Amino acid sequence: MADELLSERRNDVLWLTLNRPEVHNALNAAMTDALTKAIRTASGDSGLRAVVITAAGDRSFCSGADLKESAGGMFLSRNGTNPVADVMRAIEDCDKPVIARINGRVLAGGMGLVAACDLAYAADHAEFGLPEVRVGLFPAMVAAKLLAKMPLTRLQEMAYLGQPVSAVEAGRFGLVNRAVPSAELDDVIENTLARLRQNAPGAIAAGKAALLKMRDMPSTDRLAFAEGVIATIGSGKEAREGRLAFAEKRKPLWVE
Repeated sequence: MADELLSERRNDVLWLTLNRPEVHNALNAAMTDALTKAIRTASGDSGLRAVVITAAGDRSFCSGADLKESAGGMFLSRNGTNPVADVMRAIEDCDKPVIARINGRVLAGGMGLVAACDLAYAADHAEFGLPEVRVGLFPAMVAAKLLAKMPLTRLQEMAYLGQPVSAVEAGRFGLVNRAVPSAELDDVIENTLARLRQNAPGAIAAGKAALLKMRDMPSTDRLAFAEGVIATIGSGKEAREGRLAFAEKRKPLWVE
């Protein structure tokens, strides 16, 4: 694991910490490669229930692509894909819920990481911004994910003007699930993880994949697709255990 990314397994949760606080946790090649690899590996680990992405320090969660990376490497494609886009794909493809613990400012490509995550909780001092136009760029890849998260008018304003918004405002338009005082952030994350553990991991994985597919489907196709999804999930071991536990008035025992 590269020094740019710290990885810690805490029982059934993988914690990934962006570790370049001296440059506001900007994404360079080493960090994006390590993130992509770690998340893809977590996806195949049946002993994990979730992945949490956070950052070192309390000033910045992620300031986006490192503008000092040689020859603008973070904006170029490698083997047909962009390294930041690869991280976003890995988050969306992961069969575990990926949670953003946002402990500071989120800018540019950092907004893409947050948008790709399944759940996001922010300290209320955090700010969110798309300042790319100030350096001759545009948040095209980030916008590809933000379009599914926030109203177009707010996205346009942020992208065209480059002005940040508060964590509370980001919560109002759906970029984050909740903004809380810094002292409460860890409790919110732990409570979220505790609730996830109560629920069926296979159903969550299947549901995550289904939501991603339905998001990009024409609305006329979604119901037919969902019929097939619920038929598959409903005939599985978890559903049978869930029904039995309900009838026996006990907590279900989820076994993958």
